[in-house]
Amino acid sequence: MTDIQRKIQNTISEIVHLDKVSAQLKHTNKELEEAYADEVVVNKKLDKELKDIERLEGFSTISIFYKILGSKEKQIEKERQEYLEVTLHSEDLINEIKLLEYEVNLLQAKIGSREKLEAELETLKLKREGEIISKDPILREKLLLISNQLEQQYQLKQELHEAIEQGTIAHNLLVQVIQQLSQVRNWGQWPAGRQRGMRSTMQKRHAIDRARNLTYQVKHHLKLFDNELKDIGQRFEMEIDTSAFNKFSDFFFNNIITDWILNQQVSSALGSAETVRDYVGSLTENIQNRRVETDDTIANLNSQRESIITS
Repeated sequence: MTDIQRKIQNTISEIVHLDKVSAQLKHTNKELEEAYADEVVVNKKLDKELKDIERLEGFSTISIFYKILGSKEKQIEKERQEYLEVTLHSEDLINEIKLLEYEVNLLQAKIGSREKLEAELETLKLKREGEIISKDPILREKLLLISNQLEQQYQLKQELHEAIEQGTIAHNLLVQVIQQLSQVRNWGQWPAGRQRGMRSTMQKRHAIDRARNLTYQVKHHLKLFDNELKDIGQRFEMEIDTSAFNKFSDFFFNNIITDWILNQQVSSALGSAETVRDYVGSLTENIQNRRVETDDTIANLNSQRESIITS
């Protein structure tokens, strides 16, 4: 491979990467705008729920509630439950917005001058064409065909690499989620003693919180993995069900359900995470195999090119 060929391939890879970065930046900006809009709606609802609680707690005409709404205490508890649900939703949005803002800043920092790279590529191609023209016409046609095939294979290799990278990140995060959920799967088996029981409850609560926080990152990287799969002709059609995670805090804050129900929820979330982990792992492994095949194809094409040049 000549120095000009190496420069051409490196420049093409940079341009392909910048195109993908630009597309991802556009998509992420759209997601961020939607998240900002959702945040406005949720904050308004949060204010409303808080005012409902304050209004009920400060209301003295209890008889009206007995006649119309039932027990004042029950009505306040209901409003508190609704406020808690909106609060959890607000926390989810805040975490999502922080992650998207970080992603936007990162992508913007990566974007360089695409026009400059294109100009450099055209100059390199002209130089390479001069090298080929200096040979006889038959060799020139063969070399041009091989050169075009190599460009396509190097572009595919770059896309496969980026898909593997995102798939690996998502898989590793899912493994961490599963580790946290596994700690609380059998939490209904309380240890002896009140103090040990309270300590166990706190440990399991922290494990659930860590699992929820990891899930924000999982969802984000599954979206990125999905985008990479589209570039190589595949479609990621499964996403982790995070609705179960959103209910866990309710269970801990309000001791109104039995242990076996919570166990059922943990098992459901754990099963969902394990299914997605296995699917992501399988897809990533298949892409790795495709990258090996691409490397073999590139090696074969380079061998053909070397054979023509040295013959």
